[in-house]
Amino acid sequence: MKNRVNLYHSEFHPKLRLLTLSIVIASWVFAALFCSLLYFYVASEQQSFTSNMAKIEQNKQQQKILLEELQSAVDNLKVDPTLLKQVEKQQQFISLKKRVLNELAGQEQLKLNGFSNLMIDLASHNQSELWLTHINLDGMSVVMKGAATDSALVPKWLSSLGQTDYFRGQEFADTRLYRDSEQQLNFVISTGKELTVEKGSNNE
Repeated sequence: MKNRVNLYHSEFHPKLRLLTLSIVIASWVFAALFCSLLYFYVASEQQSFTSNMAKIEQNKQQQKILLEELQSAVDNLKVDPTLLKQVEKQQQFISLKKRVLNELAGQEQLKLNGFSNLMIDLASHNQSELWLTHINLDGMSVVMKGAATDSALVPKWLSSLGQTDYFRGQEFADTRLYRDSEQQLNFVISTGKELTVEKGSNNE
């Protein structure tokens, strides 16, 4: 009769598994290979980072040197007084030329417009037995020379001209009547400064 029961069978006993030499060697080789690859990767990354930092530092130094050179050039830059005077003179000369050109262009336009209006008014107030031999228009005044058969025709003609658009509001500054060597009655009328009568003429 059994009085003991063995509940701890052999299958529940711990089993001892020993490492074999091949497994150990393979493990060490794998670990060495992994550490080598990791070392070379880290070394490569560090070398690339160091190279980039060196390039950045070199570029920074070059930019600093260039900035110092430019600053030195700006500090040493001086304006040549002679050259500055020449530039100012040339600018004044050009400005004066432009003013003269504009003035001449304006006067020429004024002459053209004034001359056409003057001729229209003279043609529309033609006086028989009175004719013009010379007209001078300079934009500021009008000088008219002519001849007539009777001295009374001149003031009558001037009164008629005073009603025209061109002569309205203007005053005849000088009116001269004289006879030439052939006893022809001549007149000179001006809306500008006083005229000088020709030598050898007889005033009336």
